[in-house]
Amino acid sequence: MLKKKLAKPRGGPGRLNAEDAAKVSDRLLDAALELFNERSFADTTMEQIARRAGASTKTLYARYSDKAAVVDAVVNRIIKQALEAHAMATAIDPRHVEPRMFILGLATRILTQISGEAAGLINIALSEARRFPIITKMYNATLTRGRGIFQNALEIWHQDGLLPDLVNPPMAAMLLISMMTDMARIRTAMGDPMSKAEIDAYAPYAADMFLRGCGYKAKS
Repeated sequence: MLKKKLAKPRGGPGRLNAEDAAKVSDRLLDAALELFNERSFADTTMEQIARRAGASTKTLYARYSDKAAVVDAVVNRIIKQALEAHAMATAIDPRHVEPRMFILGLATRILTQISGEAAGLINIALSEARRFPIITKMYNATLTRGRGIFQNALEIWHQDGLLPDLVNPPMAAMLLISMMTDMARIRTAMGDPMSKAEIDAYAPYAADMFLRGCGYKAKS
């Protein structure tokens, strides 16, 4: 009887191919984020991360030299996902979208992220930023990205005469992102993220209040 030959790993003997290696890394980072949220960064060990991920400490250390490298990778992954979502949400030119719809659409997406997949970044930033300045830098980068998107849209609408009372677009963008996200970030950090129903009620109210302050009048 002929013996069936086993398929060789596509990455070579003893090696993972790129796809499988990425899955292992994701599993390790998922486990780390869960533990950081449950126990805090300081109380989480590399051994606990490996065990939660169903991997060996050797596998973990082969990818990340220490916990600082792990948290760096966790935050980078969250930011990458957030920026990709923002890029998808802002693919439409603000000139071709009614201001309320544009603000409401982007704000709802951001609020949903804060209360969902980005919750880990909020928790890590508020609890560990003093010890790891890189976390503060990355966290601020996400806020700067959001402000930049809003500021660009506000400047376009002001030039088009849609926001006649807008005086300082950079400051207005900062106020808008703060109005939209501060409560959600605080609630998330306290372990009480906003529900979808709360987001659906809050975002339109904040958007309408902001636009009224800028002198916006919706076309009838």
